[in-house]
Amino acid sequence: MAAMNSERVRFGLLLVCFFLSGFAALLYQTAWTREFSFVFGTSELAIAAVLAAYMAGLALGAAVAGHLAARIRRPVLAYGVLELLIALGALAVPFGIQWVSRIYLSLLGGLEVPPESQGLAASLFHLAGTFIVLVPCTALMGATLPLLAGHAVHREDQIGPRVGTLYAVNTAGAIAGTLCAAFVLLPELGLRKTVHVGVIGNGLVFVAAALLAWGNAPGAAGADRSPSRFHWILLFMTLSGMVSFVYEVLWTRMLGHVLGGSTHAFSTMLASFLSGIALGSAVAARFAKTRQGAAIGFVVTQVATGVFAWLAFLAADQLPDFARMVGASVRNPTPGIALAAGYLLPFTLFIGATFPF
Repeated sequence: MAAMNSERVRFGLLLVCFFLSGFAALLYQTAWTREFSFVFGTSELAIAAVLAAYMAGLALGAAVAGHLAARIRRPVLAYGVLELLIALGALAVPFGIQWVSRIYLSLLGGLEVPPESQGLAASLFHLAGTFIVLVPCTALMGATLPLLAGHAVHREDQIGPRVGTLYAVNTAGAIAGTLCAAFVLLPELGLRKTVHVGVIGNGLVFVAAALLAWGNAPGAAGADRSPSRFHWILLFMTLSGMVSFVYEVLWTRMLGHVLGGSTHAFSTMLASFLSGIALGSAVAARFAKTRQGAAIGFVVTQVATGVFAWLAFLAADQLPDFARMVGASVRNPTPGIALAAGYLLPFTLFIGATFPF
């Protein structure tokens, strides 16, 4: 009983750490989106580029960590080290952005119009620059979940519940990070100091993870449990993720007409998406305990996502009218946030339920 209670306490502390990880990650994303918008000369291209670079890094980091997690004897300490490296990488990103800008100036002589107006080559240059600058940092972020999942899961019936809980808590931190960055930290502190807040968060996670790992005997390195064959779920998860980010980019543009500022629209869209994802993941984690049940749940979530997304787009023409009714504006964004959440929550709940299943 004492050992079980001790494990629960350690898992709870890990959840706190993972909340801070999500907070810092989305704080960075919001700040870097604004910074790249100055480089691109347009917020919409910056949003798409930063989202793509984030997801590419997360996918790369998760793929590598998924193969190595079973061989790491101190996964919590390794997670803490990753958080420290993320903090150092975040401090280096502004220098990478300056480097990309200098190369662009030397090669093409400046940015007189937005990159998408200059042809495919200019857009690809900016997209490649974004990837080069951000992927090293975001790959480290992507490696954290496989490490913690491998540490927290000991039985098959824990896979859905514990991974879903980790995902939900990390997403909840991400909601707090993007809202704090857009509506509090960036207006009050500016870009650099906002990033420094995220660096402090990563540093706290490193210290906490090191303390959790201290005195805890290293576990035996297990065999590599990575799947040896392609499974049908991977293809459908790829398609599901692609469609989800199409929704994100489209709803950022739509909410811009309601909320005005692109940073506010992006953060509101992101927070609304993440709220549904956190809630959906938390709920689905309770049901994703068997392979058959998870397969059925996955199919149900995909159908429901499509239906509710279609209904949301049908109602999109009424967004400006509803925004006026609730008094949403750039100076008073709170009603707009509530309105956006109401529009997006139904189908984002099912998007969030996808991962645990």
